[in-house]
Amino acid sequence: MRRAARSFLEAGLAPVIAVVSGDRHLADALAGLPVTIETNPQPERGINTSIRIGIGALPRATPAALIGVADQPLLTAEAILKLVQAFEPGKIVGPRYGDHGGNPVIFDRRFFPELMRLMEADRGGQVVVAAHPEAVIEVELPVSMGTDIDSPDDWF
Repeated sequence: MRRAARSFLEAGLAPVIAVVSGDRHLADALAGLPVTIETNPQPERGINTSIRIGIGALPRATPAALIGVADQPLLTAEAILKLVQAFEPGKIVGPRYGDHGGNPVIFDRRFFPELMRLMEADRGGQVVVAAHPEAVIEVELPVSMGTDIDSPDDWF
């Protein structure tokens, strides 16, 4: 988690808002970093609750939001910066890892209302991406950067 936050910060993103469960260890892992920590009281209800909390915590004039996850240890600040540099107003920018997309994704503020309305069963921001193919800019990134680590077994 700390590594992910540092990558976002090194890419020049600000503010960086970390939405975590009530597990104190998660917030402690970010100690000393210039991030805003928001707590999701119901993480079991899915990623969409965290998305709503994060979008809701943004300053009013925020032109876009990059929504990322903490379980992509091979994603670098340089790759995040590549996504940021591809951003255009009114668009959605997402990575392409070989034959599939993934995280992080940048959403223009015009998509914030849709992100705030995501339902519990939806698959996060990918629902909004799929609903607006004409707005999507894909950025090719190395397949390895899309590696998702959800359990200790995924390291091997």
